[in-house]
Amino acid sequence: MAVFSFLLGSMIGLACALIGWLAYDMSLFAGLGLYLSASILVGMALVLSAVHTHDNAGREVGA
Repeated sequence: MAVFSFLLGSMIGLACALIGWLAYDMSLFAGLGLYLSASILVGMALVLSAVHTHDNAGREVGA
């Protein structure tokens, strides 16, 4: 699950960086920083949300 979360975060970060670089005239290094921060934040948010839906025995926790 964590691998797919970071892959999804990487794709979202790439889209944010490309849009910022091409449409909003950001510098290349600012786009790289945006890519890194967005990909790590989205990936970690998805991993943490997946971890909190399971208990210690690995069973899914109800709402």
